[in-house]
Amino acid sequence: MKRFTLDVPRLCRAMQRSRKELEYPCSMRAQLVRLFAGPRWSEEVSQDKREFVNLIALYVSIVGRSLIAKNPRVMLSTFDRALKPMVSAMQTWANQQIKRMKLANTLQRVVTDALFSVGICKVSLTTPAEAATASWGQGAGLPHAGLIDLDDWGYDSNARSFEECGFLFHRYRVPLDAVRDSDLYSKDRKNLTPTDRRRHNETGGDRTSALGTSGYGDVEEWQDMVDLWEVYLPRHRTVLTLASDDGGLPDGDQDPLREQAWVGPEAGPYHLLALGIVPGNALPKGPLQDLVDLHEAANRTFRKAVRMVDRVKENTFVQGGALEDGSRVMECDDGDVLRVDRPEAVQTRVTGGQALQPVFVMATQFRDLFSYFAGNLEMMGGLSPQSKTATQDRLLNENASRTVTDLQARTVDFTSEVVEALCWYWYNDPFLVQRSRHSLPGLPNVEIARAVTPAMRQRGRFEDLEIQVDPYSLQHSTPQERMQALNQVVQQIVIPMMQLLMQQGIAFDIHAWLRKIGQYMDMPDLAEIVTIQEPPAPATAGGPGGGGGPGMPAQTERRYVRESLPGRTRQGDDRNLVNAMLGVNTGGDPRRGRQPQLGGAA
Repeated sequence: MKRFTLDVPRLCRAMQRSRKELEYPCSMRAQLVRLFAGPRWSEEVSQDKREFVNLIALYVSIVGRSLIAKNPRVMLSTFDRALKPMVSAMQTWANQQIKRMKLANTLQRVVTDALFSVGICKVSLTTPAEAATASWGQGAGLPHAGLIDLDDWGYDSNARSFEECGFLFHRYRVPLDAVRDSDLYSKDRKNLTPTDRRRHNETGGDRTSALGTSGYGDVEEWQDMVDLWEVYLPRHRTVLTLASDDGGLPDGDQDPLREQAWVGPEAGPYHLLALGIVPGNALPKGPLQDLVDLHEAANRTFRKAVRMVDRVKENTFVQGGALEDGSRVMECDDGDVLRVDRPEAVQTRVTGGQALQPVFVMATQFRDLFSYFAGNLEMMGGLSPQSKTATQDRLLNENASRTVTDLQARTVDFTSEVVEALCWYWYNDPFLVQRSRHSLPGLPNVEIARAVTPAMRQRGRFEDLEIQVDPYSLQHSTPQERMQALNQVVQQIVIPMMQLLMQQGIAFDIHAWLRKIGQYMDMPDLAEIVTIQEPPAPATAGGPGGGGGPGMPAQTERRYVRESLPGRTRQGDDRNLVNAMLGVNTGGDPRRGRQPQLGGAA
């Protein structure tokens, strides 16, 4: 096979052009992060402007929790029946490994980045230089899923989609001595010099990572660090490592420090989460880019309303010749009896705030518009009832959840790609022994140890496995929700099928059920008041215990009366308040939370 000829200077020029074209998206993302963090988070983002309603932070909190809340669970299956026991043991081990490596923390950061712009995750084998970075805590040669920041990333800007990109790359920062001591790099590694931590991108824009630091200039790090660039060429399945020039860009005047064939799945090292597709362009848009103007408009209006409230003054005006009456009025306490000779000459007036009503109305409208375009945040977050009855609230909640269904589907596909890439490395590891424990069916207290060796994995191909990510495992569920689901299964499935289950030798363990209820309700005493003992003998007619006392009547009758009363909603209260400020008589009943209709004169 003929080896391709690589023009490194030309490649570096294309990479530098890509970084310049990403200047505006990076700067806009930094502005969004400033608004999200708020002026009181860091000195670097502190401004004179106050944010009374941080709607961006509310959106990230609610929607981010709806997309990724905990570690995903992998589901492995195969068509080869002989491999099913091995695949089952691999599934148990993979789920334990995902939990140990805290993959959910990385995925949550990637999802948060995608809400602002694009989420980027790199899955590859850790190099010795990367393993030397203290914050990773990852051994060299092991698979790792790490976050790539947009300020350190680039792609072939001539491509219309990421699948068409001729190259993708990112910058990473590692200890200098780890690079010099590693034989993975060429002899030019000895010529590398330390590079300072930059607060700005190559084009001068603020780096998002610098927003949480002070603005007192560059700070000397505790060890010498160096910036390197890693480039992936999908067509040639090759990975290059390049040094940085004085401006922080890839240095095209030097040969690559490392050139190697890509070792990994077909998808490559970079996995991207795009929640908003822009036609004809590879770079996506984040949902927050459509909401930032409403966030700023709402806060500008609220700031104006607060300034008007601060200007409101209550003063007492006294006419000439009535100074004694005015002094007595100002010096008296609440409830005192005063002698006033000329009460008409002493008047209390309130000045300022004449335009407060329309300003407050506009601020409320901006806040409601943000929630509307975000997909009804209050309903998704469970912040307040949105309708008159619980049934209507349930229907609205189902409709509101559909607004994030597309985001959830994209997140599940992205998570599946990341987990599949990790499983590829685990499956093809020539030394890894996957150990797990398995409970026998019908014997929950009996466990066996299972081990999957490299020789066992070589019996089948990784491509023959079916890897799926359980989408429900990404959502957070409270103990109360799990208890409700457990009770629903018992009431709707177990109890109606009890006779059929008993015929098949399946019994319903009420003691275990109560123990779970006590666990979910945080009531450990429940298991103590319910003990296991021999069931009492059935009572016979005329025997002991039989016929004593009155029995249950042959026929009983029960009547259920349900009355649906509307409750108060925040929208109804806001509408009533706005109408009252505008002087509109709607005929609504604020005590019952009725939604008034506009019309009628005050």
